[in-house]
Amino acid sequence: MKQLTTLLFSLLTTVGFTQDLSTGYIPNDLQPHPMQAIDKPDYLNSIYDPSFPSTKITRISDAGAGNFAKPMYSTIQAWNADETYLIIYSNPGGHQLLNGTDYTFIRNLSDFTPADLEQIFWHYIDPEILFYPESGTGNFIRYNVNTMVKTTVADLSALTNCNSNITFGSDIQMMSWDSDVFSFRCGNSTAYYYRISTEELTQFDIPAIEYTAPMPFPSGDLFFHRNSVYNAAGDHVLDFNIDNIEHSCIGKLSNGDDAYFAIAFEEGPNGGCQGTLVAHNATNGNCFPVASYDDYGYPQSGTHLSAVAHKNTLSGWVAVSMMGFDLDGQDLLDQEIFVARVNENSADVYRVAHHRSDENDFDYWGEPHVTISPSGTRLLFGSDWSGAEDGVSVEAYVAELPAHATSVATNNLDAPISIELFPNPSADIILVKHPVAIDRYEIYSLDGKSILASQLNADQSIDIKSLSNGIYVLLLKNEKEVWALKFLKN
Repeated sequence: MKQLTTLLFSLLTTVGFTQDLSTGYIPNDLQPHPMQAIDKPDYLNSIYDPSFPSTKITRISDAGAGNFAKPMYSTIQAWNADETYLIIYSNPGGHQLLNGTDYTFIRNLSDFTPADLEQIFWHYIDPEILFYPESGTGNFIRYNVNTMVKTTVADLSALTNCNSNITFGSDIQMMSWDSDVFSFRCGNSTAYYYRISTEELTQFDIPAIEYTAPMPFPSGDLFFHRNSVYNAAGDHVLDFNIDNIEHSCIGKLSNGDDAYFAIAFEEGPNGGCQGTLVAHNATNGNCFPVASYDDYGYPQSGTHLSAVAHKNTLSGWVAVSMMGFDLDGQDLLDQEIFVARVNENSADVYRVAHHRSDENDFDYWGEPHVTISPSGTRLLFGSDWSGAEDGVSVEAYVAELPAHATSVATNNLDAPISIELFPNPSADIILVKHPVAIDRYEIYSLDGKSILASQLNADQSIDIKSLSNGIYVLLLKNEKEVWALKFLKN
C-alpha cells in the first residue's frame, strides 16, 4: 500500500500538483519587453503575447460595449478545487459559472445572494461546493453548484449575540486551505473565527477592530489583522514590518510557512521591505522584498496580488498584476503580470504577460485583478484592451502558462501526451480520448485503494455507476507506460 500510494502521488504531481510555473520564462529578467499592439481576440479565441511569446491569452467573456466581465478579486479563488468550474463577475449578469477548462458559459448564479459580490469561497477540496455569507442574515451558507442545494453551516448572529452587521474581510477575503476555518466581525466591536469541523467559535483579543475582520492563513492556526498576526487562541503574536496597509494576499512560502504578500510603497518602520512584491513570514515576522525597489524601480501603482495556488505542492507561487504609472507598457513592469516563487529570504520573478488594461474608463472595474488558479498554471484577469478597443468594454481573459500544457496526464514531461476524459464530472460513464494504445485501466481512491480494474473496451468507455460520489484517480496502462488522471463521480 505504501508503494502504491507513493506511485499515485508521483503520477499525480506530474499532472498538475507540482507544476513548475517558470517553464518558458527567464528568472529575474530586467530586460525591456515593451507592449506591442495586437488585435483584441474574439470571444473564446486566443492570441500569444508578442512580448512574452510563451504565454497564451484567451478571451473568455463577451460583456459587450459599455459593460464588464472580470475576476471577483485577486484574493478570491476563481476556479474550483479541480479547475472544472470558474466564476467571473459581469455587469449585466452578475456571477457567471463557466466551464473551467474550455471557458464556455454554463449559467448565471442567480439562485444565491452573498452579502458581498466578492465574498464567495470555493471549497479547497470538494469541487462542487462553495461557501458565502448570506445577504440580510447572519447565516454562513454551504452551496452545491450542481444540485443548487443550500445548507446553513452556522447562524453567526445567534452564535455571537450580534445585533450589528456580520461582516467578512475587506481587502483580503478567504478561508483556511482545508475549508474548515473562516473569520468575521460583528460591527466594529468584536471579531471571531469559526471552525466548522468542531463547531467552535473563538473571539479575538483585538483592541481596535477598525472595521476589518481578521482572516485565516492557509494553516487555519494563524490569522492576519491589519499588520498583526494572531494565534488560534485569538491572541496577538507579532507585528509585521509594514508602513501602511496596501493591496495584499495571504498564502504560503515554498517551505510551507504561512505568509503575507503585499506591495509596499515605502520602507517598513524597521527599514527595508519595500517593493512591488514583499513577502512576510507569519511564523517569525521576517520580511524581504521579492520585486525590490533596487531592481524593479519604485513600486508600481494599481498592483494586486494573488497567492491562492493551493493545489501546487511546490508552494510559494504568487501572481501580481500592475497597471503602472505610464499605462503604455513600455517600462519595466508597466501593464505587466508576473509570477514569483517565494521562500524565506529568496525568490525568483518571472514576467509572463501584458494585461493591457487601466481604470481610465471603468474605474475599479478596469483594474486587471489577476487571480491565479489552484494549480498555478493559469491566470485570470480583466482588461479593456489598449489600442482601438481601449475603454469599449472590460472582458475576462485567461493567460495559460506553458506549465498548463504539461498538466495533462503524462509520465514523460519531455514528450507530453494529451489524454482527455469526458464528461468530467460524470455520474455514470466516462470516455477516454487518447492518441496512443492503452490496454488496461485501474481506478483508485485518493488514499491508494484499488476500486476497479479491467481492460479498456472497444468504445473506450468506463462504467463508474457503482462508485460513490467523490474524486478518484484513473490509471491508464500499456506495456511501457502509465498515465494518471483525476475524475469526479457525482
